Parts: sequence; structure tokens; C-alpha cells
Amino acid sequence: MKIEWAYYENGDDTEEVYYEHLDKDLYESKYQEHLYCISDECDAMIKFTHRKNGVKFFSTWNGQGDLHDIECPYFLKDKGEVERKNILHQIESAPVTDEHIINTILNKSKKLKEKEKRKKQNTRIMTRRTLQGKQTSQPEKIDNGEIDQFGSSSIRIFSLDSKHITPDYVGYRKCVFGKIRHVYFHETDGYVYLNLDNAQYRVSIYLPQAFYADPEKTTKSALVSFVDIIKQELHVHKELVIICVGMIQFKKGSQQDVNIHVINPSHLLINDMKYYEIITNSSVSSNPYNYL
Repeated sequence: MKIEWAYYENGDDTEEVYYEHLDKDLYESKYQEHLYCISDECDAMIKFTHRKNGVKFFSTWNGQGDLHDIECPYFLKDKGEVERKNILHQIESAPVTDEHIINTILNKSKKLKEKEKRKKQNTRIMTRRTLQGKQTSQPEKIDNGEIDQFGSSSIRIFSLDSKHITPDYVGYRKCVFGKIRHVYFHETDGYVYLNLDNAQYRVSIYLPQAFYADPEKTTKSALVSFVDIIKQELHVHKELVIICVGMIQFKKGSQQDVNIHVINPSHLLINDMKYYEIITNSSVSSNPYNYL
């Protein structure tokens, strides 16, 4: 699997790096030993290779494949693969309550706003990239899919920027965040696509008919109102950042287009506003995460 992006950190200097933008000299002079997996949950270091024939690529630093989080598609696969598959199956199939999902989304929104606040105050953004050089610790398997007394699993739902979603993440449940670029509503079949920011793949939030199957949660007419408001806000060039939780799947008939399936209106926020807040106000507040 090809690693598309890496995260550069060196003191207060941070940025997201795409391998096509590097060459051997730039990598060795600035980025070497300062690149990490793009996932906040991983501590694995990334290295860049530029071959004589012009081929460029990222790969995991030697000996650090098991420092990716176990949910990361770049986690070392030649050690304990059977165990990893069993753990991932438990994670993705475990029941999760709406309360757990909603809290995950609200916490992510809070963290993004805090990051924006620190940027405005010009204070250092603390990250988990605290280890340097070779690392030998093993990942903590906290996501064991165990069920609590309320019938919900105790798993963490990790977050992922829409810009970094690739087909490698298909089959994972994630908290996805990203800018909405376009909205499409299929009037006949009654489903919605919210296209997200991603330069490499077509990535969309998919709201199927199941989204409004329970009239106590929402209706098709309410969804139509929601879509009209989103279209209106995009038309006036307002930045809309969605945070949602859903399963990542291929679009039907494609092995490149990726959808995040959201089947409950409470499982999304746009600019820190809930689904029915948007419908009631007939508008969306300004983007509170301007650094995105």
C-alpha cells in the first residue's frame, strides 16, 4: 500500500508533506528523521526514497511498522496478521451507541477549535510526536471491542482528515473531517453525496435512504431542506467543514471512489452546528476551524 502523505514536525515547524513535492536533496536537508505517519494515533516515522529512475515514494522507517496504530492500514502486516485481523473485526463489528458517536464528534470539534485558538495566539501546538530515532515500544491494543453494561463497545473511534483518505481505509469506521466542496441530491432515489476535499481520490459523505428511514430522527423533506441550505451556503462561498462518524466503503461499482456512510443525522456536525440547528436557522455559522 502506497503512503501518500507524511506529517513533518521539527520543534514548532510543522506541515503536511506529499512525496511528489520532495527530492533527495530537499529531503536530506530538511525532512529526514522528522516525518511521521499522518494519523494522530501513530508514532511511526516515515522515510522518503527517490530512485535514480525518478520514482518517488514514502515508506515506514525500518523496524517501525508496528508503531503504526493497529487500525492504521500501514501497521506492520507480516507480524501477527491473524491476530490483527481478529482485533480489527472486533473493532469494526462491535456495537457503538449514538451517545459514544456524538461525544466523539463533539470532542473532535472541540480539539479543532482549540487548535485554531492556539494558532491565533501563536502558541506551540503540542502533538504526540515525542519519540525520536528508533522506537521499540509496542502499540497498546486498547480497542478490544469489549461490551460495557450499556451494550456499547469501549473502542476509540479514531479521526482522519478527508485529505488523507485513500482506498486503503475502506472497511474502517472513522471520525472523518474535511471541507465540503459540492453537494449532490438524487431526487428519484433519495440519497445525498457531500463531496469532500481530497486531491487524489473522490471522497464523499454518503447519506443513503437509511438516513431518514426512522421518521423520529428525520424525514426526506427535512433532508431536502438541509441540502438546499448547504447548496445555498456553498453558492456564497462559505467554508463548510463537516465532522462525522461512519464506515468507509467503496462507491458501488468503483475501486477508487470512496464513501463515508452516515445513517443518522446526529452523527454529523457542520461548522460545529448540528443537523437540525442548520435546518432551524436556515443557515450555517462561519467556519470555526479556519486553519483547515
